[in-house]
Amino acid sequence: WSVGCIMGELLGGKPMFPGESTINQLERIVQLTGFPSEEEVKAIKSKFAKSMLSSIEIRKKVLLEDMYPDAPQEALDLLEGLLQFNPEKRLSAEETLKHPYLKQFHNPKDEPTMPNPIKISFDDNKRFTIDEYRKSLYKRIIEKRKEMRRRKKELKKARLAAEASDKEALNRGRRGRK
Repeated sequence: WSVGCIMGELLGGKPMFPGESTINQLERIVQLTGFPSEEEVKAIKSKFAKSMLSSIEIRKKVLLEDMYPDAPQEALDLLEGLLQFNPEKRLSAEETLKHPYLKQFHNPKDEPTMPNPIKISFDDNKRFTIDEYRKSLYKRIIEKRKEMRRRKKELKKARLAAEASDKEALNRGRRGRK
């Protein structure tokens, strides 16, 4: 979704969904994607989604072609695949990289993939204040930094041990030739 929003901003030179509030932003999204089916709302996995969607005003659907009249058709096709309301129907990162619009950038030899999906560790079913999100994010960043420093020290220690072992083996080899 976020890649689609960034791409839309690049195509149009401005944010795609500049809402004045969460509800207003959701109205703008639904205006482009169409009102989601019951199945699509369930796929969001948020107890707030249904109540928020029930409070929005349904307007005339906006077409990507009208939003970006100068965009190539392949760009609009990619954008449509990225901006599916249902997360299960959106293009994956791998599918996106294979899309014809991005073929000049596609290099399968240099595109590592994750073996498992990335899990977002914030609970969408719990509301947080901005300050709570910020504190939680800072805490996670600090924890990650500490973990990275610890790993770096372990790798350095292992590398130094391997180098010492190599030197010792080299010295034994020299002694054996004398």
